Amino acid sequence: MEGAAVSPMSRQEIRARVREFRETVGCKNKLYFPIVNVIEEQLPLFGFEMEIEDDSSMGDAYAITDMESRTIRIRESTYVGAIQGNARDRFTLCHEVGHCLLHTPDRVIFARGSVPLYMRAEWQANTFAGELMAPPDLVRGMDAERIAEKCGMSRQAAKIQWSEYRKRY
Repeated sequence: MEGAAVSPMSRQEIRARVREFRETVGCKNKLYFPIVNVIEEQLPLFGFEMEIEDDSSMGDAYAITDMESRTIRIRESTYVGAIQGNARDRFTLCHEVGHCLLHTPDRVIFARGSVPLYMRAEWQANTFAGELMAPPDLVRGMDAERIAEKCGMSRQAAKIQWSEYRKRY
């Protein structure tokens, strides 16, 4: 999406949106976020649907959010992996929910030249996913290894979250 950006959001703003979302879906204090259940049962309340697609029809994409049709299209193997607790697949679904909630058409803007990180849709969706899976108030005092284990996320994602928390707490 060259020439496009999204309205700026800081990690703190994204964290506040995650906190509100977790509370709305009844998961405020759940350490292991039940992303598959939330997508299946609660995402329609936000006006979004999901479609499970043949792996072959998705190309290289694990999942795609189509804002026009308000649909998350998910590769079948990614969906099954998320059900089985695969950390990368769980992160992918959390990332797509981030796109749904953060990147409404009114937030996409035209941009010339390089776009700052905080205005990049992928950075915002990745930040949303990390915050959704490992909110600071629930993982305070844990190291990255324990965050990965308790929150069902990859070690790499857990290290990023842990590093961000260490900067602030």
